[in-house]
Amino acid sequence: MSVLYRDLRYLRLKVPNLDAAARYGADILGLKLEDQTEGALYFRSDARNHAICFYTEDTAPAVAITVGSKADLESVFNQISQAGYTPFWLSEGDAEKRQIKAGLTVAAPNGVMVDVVWRPLTSGWPFHGSRPTGITELAAVQLACTDIEANEAFWMNAIGGIVSDWAGQAVFFNIDGAHHRIALYPSDRDGVLGVTFGVEDTDHIMRNWYFFQQSQLPVVHGPGRQPTSGASFVSTRGVGDILYSYATPMDAPHANGPRQFPDTAQSHCAWNSPCMLDEFKGALDK
Repeated sequence: MSVLYRDLRYLRLKVPNLDAAARYGADILGLKLEDQTEGALYFRSDARNHAICFYTEDTAPAVAITVGSKADLESVFNQISQAGYTPFWLSEGDAEKRQIKAGLTVAAPNGVMVDVVWRPLTSGWPFHGSRPTGITELAAVQLACTDIEANEAFWMNAIGGIVSDWAGQAVFFNIDGAHHRIALYPSDRDGVLGVTFGVEDTDHIMRNWYFFQQSQLPVVHGPGRQPTSGASFVSTRGVGDILYSYATPMDAPHANGPRQFPDTAQSHCAWNSPCMLDEFKGALDK
């Protein structure tokens, strides 16, 4: 990884209705609505000013990673270009929408934009969610890919991510020292598959599982434990037609480098929890 990224910064997701997204973000996910404009909602999950932005304009979804200096932005721009992709500098208006000082954006092969950002806005206030979820951070984003090899090459060569593990064809990328912030899954569609918010411990996984059940929300995966990262998790499907998960802290990347797990459902959940999605079943268990 030629540039050391600071964090996974935000997910931008198009939704059909902001009123429904506002209720879902606060009442279901337990996030804090920090800012809003006529066409966008900015929700906090931690010290950053926003971790997820719901918007209605007709633009592609985006996931952002942070660099520490303006020189790093230039380095990443050149790295992406040399890898054969076409990055664009964000305009002042686009930077303002993203609550950053400056940044660039590039389309991944699956159509999701990857923003590399500098000086993103951080809130000076402690995070207090609307319900006791145990949320501590924006932990990871899952991406669906019809061409998994092309997307793996993009994240490795253009972005400079490091593979932590493979589970079948699914790939987990380390960008900032965590086991993974970006996970790629082979799928029959392209786009954002889901987003994960970190919580304090397994107790909060179970509390959120009970909340999903009491609220008659679909539990599409979990409660379970991810063999690759070691994180316990539970997932539902919600606004924007993606997965929303809570997960405990991940293990560090394996000391001896990436491992290859079998292409089975058990490689995505060691507890064998029921799963409604092919992306987490593995080719051998579909």
